[in-house]
Amino acid sequence: MKKVIFTVTLIMMMAFSGLCFAADGNDLNKEQKVAETFMEVFTKDQIPAYDVVSKDFSDTLKTNVNEKAYKDLSKQIKERYGNVKEVKFYNFQRFDQGDRVTYVAAFDKEQAVAIMLAFDKDKKLTDYVFTPLQVEEASK
Repeated sequence: MKKVIFTVTLIMMMAFSGLCFAADGNDLNKEQKVAETFMEVFTKDQIPAYDVVSKDFSDTLKTNVNEKAYKDLSKQIKERYGNVKEVKFYNFQRFDQGDRVTYVAAFDKEQAVAIMLAFDKDKKLTDYVFTPLQVEEASK
């Protein structure tokens, strides 16, 4: 009897904790989709149309990143960091006023670059930043 009660309790605890972890899942999925569409500006040879990407921009970001700036972004990223080799999801942070999704990318000229994308409460992209990370070589 004790084994049955223990097993049922364990299953209920695991189910409840799974629900708690999945609470932000829908928001993360939406923001990751926006982020991945935005990052196609430097991961694809043919960049998505500005209208497709900017539909998920906040009004402020649409003002700061117009169609010309959007098209120039691809050139700027390639000049500064080179061609992208790999992009991996790194972190999701939830704040009162919005969220932040972080990816780490490897480029030809930089081993690791953090790409942080900020979202408001309406899941609109409000800002982005590319930050080179220093990677220390392991001692031999």
